[in-house]
Amino acid sequence: MLIKIAHRGFSGIAPENTMVAFQKALEVGVDGVELDVHGTLDRQVVSIHDSTLDRTTDRSGSINQLTLSQIREADAGSWFSPQFAGEKIPILAEALDLIRQSSVAVVEIKDTNIVEQVVEVIHQTNASDYVVVISFDQSALKQIRQLDPRIPTGFLVGSNDETNSMKDPAAIELVKQVSTIGAGTLNVQENMVLPTFAHQIRKRGINLWTWTVNDLARMRELVNCGVQGITTDFPQKLAALGH
Repeated sequence: MLIKIAHRGFSGIAPENTMVAFQKALEVGVDGVELDVHGTLDRQVVSIHDSTLDRTTDRSGSINQLTLSQIREADAGSWFSPQFAGEKIPILAEALDLIRQSSVAVVEIKDTNIVEQVVEVIHQTNASDYVVVISFDQSALKQIRQLDPRIPTGFLVGSNDETNSMKDPAAIELVKQVSTIGAGTLNVQENMVLPTFAHQIRKRGINLWTWTVNDLARMRELVNCGVQGITTDFPQKLAALGH
């Protein structure tokens, strides 16, 4: 069965990493809602992709140099559309409380200094069974496993070369890294996936997810390759695949 994951919520039609984007994703029936997290100056965990407020709010400044109350003053919706004016940056706890009602939260740690805080929030919200923590940083994932091995993790891998797909030796090396980390899922950029690569990963018992895919034809190709999870800005398209 294909795992359908909404990228930063339903970010194709709503401001990314906001409660309204998460709610709209849940309304179309996704299996997972991906969100990004950073830590504030007063050790709170908030849902935002960038390390600053600049791109997705009407304010500026580094997340880790601002308190939660300062961050909550920012308008996180107007940049996307006037209809979302006044939307706030959510804290991780409220995002988990919403998402866990009917889906799984796929939490990407962007700031590797907040691993302990993320685990604390997961415990406080009793969300261990409704969350997967992902990161590009191996040390962050290892720390998650040390703090609570029950929390599922996924290793993110990207490629800067859009013409280059992973060959067998690289696939084998990635499997070794995933095993060392203790992650259950390998989550790669979609341009890295060819049938041979997917086969090498799958035959070694690793779950293979991919990001970020908005083209329906490419989604079908990836499913045929054996990809088990697809992350997209437009999760309603995944329903058309019939998996």
